Amino acid sequence: MMKNKKFDCVQMKWDIQQQIAEESSGLSDAEAHKVQIDKVVQNPILGPFYKKVRSVKGISAK
Repeated sequence: MMKNKKFDCVQMKWDIQQQIAEESSGLSDAEAHKVQIDKVVQNPILGPFYKKVRSVKGISAK
């Protein structure tokens, strides 16, 4: 029997994907990708990680 969940990660993922789709509607794939990368770089947690991964020789994060 399934309990009532207070947190549904599948629903959260779907909601976030819908938000991203709305934000990038009207943009080309390349423009949407650039916007997403810019947001990652500006994020205080993901930004430093992204920059470190990009700096490792032979790894392309884009």
